[in-house]
Amino acid sequence: MKREHTDQDPGMPRLADFHKPDLVYVGTVRSPAARGSIKSISSPHLPRDYRFITAEDIPGDHFLRLEGETVPILAKGRVSYKGEAVGLIAGPDRRRVLEAIKLTRVDIAPETPEYGYERFESSQVLAREKLERGDCRAAMEKAHKILKAEFRLGPLDHYYPEPQGAASYYDYDKLVIITSTQWPFHVRDSVAKALGVKPEELVVKPSYLGPHLDGKLWYPSLLACHASLCSRILGRPALLSLSRNEDFLYTTKRAPFFGAYRAAIDEEGRLQALEASISLNLGAYGPLAQPILRKILEALPGPYTCPALSCKAWAVRTNLSPMGSYAGLGGSSAQFAMERIADLCAAEADQDPVAWRTANAAPRGDTSAGSPAKQGARFTELNELLLGISDYKRKRSAYELIRKRRPDPESVPGFGIGLAWAYQSNDGARLLNATGPTSVEVSLGKDSVLTIRSSVLPMDAGALELWRREAASTLDIEPSLVRILPVSTDTVPDSGAAAFSSGISVVTRLISEACDGIRSKRFREALPISVRKSTRSTKRLASPLDGASFGGAAVELAIDPLDGSPLVRGIWMSVNAGRILSRSRAEHSLKRDIARALSNCVSERFYPAQEDYTGSPLFSYAPLRIQDIPPIELRFCEAGAEMSPGGLGELAFIAVPAAFASALSQAMDEAQHELPLDKRARGEMLR
Repeated sequence: MKREHTDQDPGMPRLADFHKPDLVYVGTVRSPAARGSIKSISSPHLPRDYRFITAEDIPGDHFLRLEGETVPILAKGRVSYKGEAVGLIAGPDRRRVLEAIKLTRVDIAPETPEYGYERFESSQVLAREKLERGDCRAAMEKAHKILKAEFRLGPLDHYYPEPQGAASYYDYDKLVIITSTQWPFHVRDSVAKALGVKPEELVVKPSYLGPHLDGKLWYPSLLACHASLCSRILGRPALLSLSRNEDFLYTTKRAPFFGAYRAAIDEEGRLQALEASISLNLGAYGPLAQPILRKILEALPGPYTCPALSCKAWAVRTNLSPMGSYAGLGGSSAQFAMERIADLCAAEADQDPVAWRTANAAPRGDTSAGSPAKQGARFTELNELLLGISDYKRKRSAYELIRKRRPDPESVPGFGIGLAWAYQSNDGARLLNATGPTSVEVSLGKDSVLTIRSSVLPMDAGALELWRREAASTLDIEPSLVRILPVSTDTVPDSGAAAFSSGISVVTRLISEACDGIRSKRFREALPISVRKSTRSTKRLASPLDGASFGGAAVELAIDPLDGSPLVRGIWMSVNAGRILSRSRAEHSLKRDIARALSNCVSERFYPAQEDYTGSPLFSYAPLRIQDIPPIELRFCEAGAEMSPGGLGELAFIAVPAAFASALSQAMDEAQHELPLDKRARGEMLR
């Protein structure tokens, strides 16, 4: 590595910097068909220092395992999606490796691929979950009005700062693995099983994560198995680095979401019952199928009270590349649908959308999301901030007049502003059953240096400085004396998966608790003193609303009269995430997320089921350019020093798309329930 960790700069290295003597480059031989049986694989003659590796060469377990589901490390006998790895070619010259891959022939007996997931066969079901709370049928029968709607959210690419990959090399008797992962111990254990060795014989050192949006939970383990297998067989350092096109085509995406909803309201417009049938397209394999469904059911009512709930949810297998998590485990999709339901209910009851939300917000003691909420939905202060900075009420009234009084009823009103609420549970990691408790170890040495050990680090390396300041303040020492140990599975405790902003919310709290423990022992026991703090994996919050972060967003837009595309004029957001450790860093992170969430709505649509999918879809999947990002304004609710910091990573991806769809619905005078927008349909928006 060109850049090494230091005590004061434990930032993760970049895989692109990896270099070792005698390095071999690894390329992937992929299936040309989406579904079928492998008849034969023929590779060209390879020089002595090169090797063609198939599933037959795997010495241990042939499958990656997580949450009861399996993924073939290399396909054997059958393929389940176009581009699935069927072999590896490794050698010292990257160009010759790529040429050998082009000359390799994979003969598949093709079968008709299955891409549908809204309607599916029982054989396609990867997982299912059911929720029944209250008497939904009776509530529907007594309802004043029943509203029906269908919601669709397409796949999204995480678009990482650098393509995924993995490197491996032997350091004496240890195999060292470097990959960009949120879950280093899952990488270690997966590679150990594939190679048939003890986990203690491996060391995993995560490379630069960047804004991962919870997309690097299990796929890096697969790439690490590929690189490690090459190091094991050739006895040399190995580097597998996906091209940008490979990363786009074959790594996990947001699982496409379909939901058919029915909502019952009474004469006053209050929500009485909610019924949903939800299906997710998980692609060929579903290692996170069960946790995603559990998260969807938990988030089903959003931050609202609903006496009766009924939901059936399915994770469906198709012949797409693996789909999965995106900024949370599916809760953002469920909350998007609920925010659109909120707008429909408000319109049916002839109420202002803000008034409807306020009247239906989950109060203290509400059981809609599970056990009684200790705090309920905290949106009062958020609303005041959001309405003030966005001028929402005045603009909405003006745009409603334009909509209702346009001279031609067939014309498009052209202007809209929408608002949405969101919450982010800060206890989401418990939904991953395979994850043990999140653990942090803090040690104070004889030299007064405080060492923090955790395998969970925030994706923003700058947040590490906040940990230093927090720990230093608790123990009344200089921040320069706080050392955050670089993540390496041989020196840090297993803290589980770095998901759901746990690097800020959970780990920060554990560090603070551990420092409190050291402070209480500091002058009573001899140094060094070590304290380990852990969450209890079986302990659930009384309600996902308890301890959650809350946010609200408003989006204003106009319709371009020439091509019908939406032109976003501004985005406003207010946030209550407990104690903000650094206002500037939180603002930077949120503005980045808001811009990305808007890009998800308007310019990041692709069609993975098409036969030309492996052409050049990357060039048509274009995130918004910097000059296209509208003005963004943020406000934070003030929180006392005694409050714990909360996560921010999901709020923008819930609130902004829902507010955008609401604004677009007003501007088009037609309910919009599908995102991202279909670029090919824009020309018809004005017709």
